[in-house]
Amino acid sequence: MERAGVEESSSVKKAKVASAAEAAASEVTVTLDSKLLDCSVCLSTLYPPLFQCIDGHIACSGCCEAVEYDCSVCGEPADIRCHAVENILGGMIARCSFREHGCTAIVPFTEKLSHEDSCLHAPCHCPIAGCRPYARKPLRDHLTMEHPEMQLSGVIAGDFYPMRIGEEESARVVSLYGTGAAFLLVVDRSVPLGGYTLSVIHLASEPAGQNDFKYKIQVSTRAGILCLSGKTQSVGCLRSPYQARASMFVEEDIWCPEYSPVYIELSPSYLACYSVAKLPSGR
Repeated sequence: MERAGVEESSSVKKAKVASAAEAAASEVTVTLDSKLLDCSVCLSTLYPPLFQCIDGHIACSGCCEAVEYDCSVCGEPADIRCHAVENILGGMIARCSFREHGCTAIVPFTEKLSHEDSCLHAPCHCPIAGCRPYARKPLRDHLTMEHPEMQLSGVIAGDFYPMRIGEEESARVVSLYGTGAAFLLVVDRSVPLGGYTLSVIHLASEPAGQNDFKYKIQVSTRAGILCLSGKTQSVGCLRSPYQARASMFVEEDIWCPEYSPVYIELSPSYLACYSVAKLPSGR
């Protein structure tokens, strides 16, 4: 009985080895230009379902719907389902793009983007020009640890506060008294046109959108007063390079931040709405 058990165990091992060898023999490793897997419309990576025209130009279904199934390359109808390429993509695997940051995941190619959207190793970006991507942490913590030289100013809700920006200053942390909220006034001096781009970020410690704030920034230039106002962009961690939702560009020929201050006003949205409601009616 013991010998029979040993023989059976040996045959199971052989079967597993043979199965693994067969699977390895059926796999093909191919190196190709990743651009060949890009959609012909949005130029992003192709993901099923896919459609093509008679000339073989392939696009993802969302883009085909956007162009009403007319090929954006040649103008021919692009309503042919491309099952062959779908099957190829479905059988491919890929490494996470953030492996240099510590991620060792190997996922199906069609799940690569969704994995990277939630990857714990995905780097974050700093809105300060010249700062390199960093390991994932709240932007507020990054500024505290990596930019300790940054100046801090405090303002009272609803007050217009002047801030004189230093020659080398690229950002200023601004706290709103009584709320615990912190903001970042970004002064981007890397504009190729020659000037400054000003924007405001709410440094959210909770998921973005939990707290609503309004802002107003104003500068007095030789050409007149420039002003920008709106709802702050709440940021916990920037997953892509910073792009301000709204910004104000000031030419360096008409304004110098070292000599003319930036005026800033911050307030919770409910306070801003309350203030508007209390304005005189004009009678």
